[in-house]
Amino acid sequence: MLKQALYGCAGTLGLWRLTRRLTRNVPRIFMLHRFAAMPDAQHTGADELRRFIQAIGQECEFVTLRELISRQQAGSRPERPLAVITVDDGYADFHRIALPVLREYGVPATVYATAGFIDRQCWLWWDALRYLVNLHPDGELRLEVGPETMAMNIGTVDSRQRAWNDIADRLVSRNELRPAVIAQLEDSTGTRLPQEPPPEFSAMNWSQLAEIESAGIEIGGHTMSHAFLPSLDPGMLRHEIHAAKALLEQHLQAPLQTFAYPNGMATDYSPAVAAALADAGFGAAVLAYPRPCNPRDKYRIGRWSVHPDSETVGHILSGASELKLRMAS
Repeated sequence: MLKQALYGCAGTLGLWRLTRRLTRNVPRIFMLHRFAAMPDAQHTGADELRRFIQAIGQECEFVTLRELISRQQAGSRPERPLAVITVDDGYADFHRIALPVLREYGVPATVYATAGFIDRQCWLWWDALRYLVNLHPDGELRLEVGPETMAMNIGTVDSRQRAWNDIADRLVSRNELRPAVIAQLEDSTGTRLPQEPPPEFSAMNWSQLAEIESAGIEIGGHTMSHAFLPSLDPGMLRHEIHAAKALLEQHLQAPLQTFAYPNGMATDYSPAVAAALADAGFGAAVLAYPRPCNPRDKYRIGRWSVHPDSETVGHILSGASELKLRMAS
């Protein structure tokens, strides 16, 4: 209630003008994931994306993250705040839904592509879970997740969503448990994962990735398989970062310069991971939560994850959200 009152007072007193001026050099970096013609809880709709672009464009200049880093290194001071739309993972719905809208407005963006997903080497693990949980017969679902036995009753859409959430939460940082859990779900459903995900979960292909790059979209790294990086041994860490970068660059014929951590939480960053990114030639990396802007900390750049139609977008664009972050930290 107090926060809403403060926001309201700030608007009526014209303090937004002050926050904009104080944060003119602070980029507004946004994170999106999935798209659909009609929006739902997991997907941004085409018209929602249009409104989002229009709102940002009134306040900011659009750039890719690569361009943002280049300008910061050059010490340029923008007349308007710079804004970056980033999209993680590399799903095909970016090419189908988001790309036409971005082209319509002439807006660049940055897509962080999971190389093994694009190359049809793997599913994204949480989609494999969802696919199999949705196929499981009504009744009890039992799983051994490491030392823990999980028992859940499923039969409705909501109960399956809760089961998926509970299982996925336990696997976010446990790379080693994911194959065993998926194998148990395959056995309990009598189904083997198809080699390629169905359209609901499908990735862009290499030609689509090249097409979006030629349309002004920056392609960045996002590992080979969306692994939790800090727990990997040096060999696997190199595979997830260096080999994934090399695979993307081989197909795109262009160097990758920026990276997004899988999951993107504070626990996904470590000095060893940042050192591996630098060794691979990545000059910057983004997280999945906001942090106060610090141009010197190139491997822990914060992002805002918001619904495109949320009033929070206005607070971010005004700079008020950045000032709140600074006070909180």
